[in-house]
Amino acid sequence: MDIELTPKLLPGRLVNVTDISAIIELKGRMGMITLPLRSLIADKKLEVGDEVEVYLSYARVTKPTIKDNKDN
Repeated sequence: MDIELTPKLLPGRLVNVTDISAIIELKGRMGMITLPLRSLIADKKLEVGDEVEVYLSYARVTKPTIKDNKDN
């Protein structure tokens, strides 16, 4: 299945910041995402309420689980 995965820019805001990670609430009822701080680019110390932008695309299943017929 060849589908072109084009990242989309989604706005959001920080709802929690710890010593190792940040939780971002994405706008448009897209949910929340937790990222390690090393993956965030910022010129200042991160604070709850800061607005952010995240590039997201679809998730592609690379190795599906094979179910045994006995489980059905």
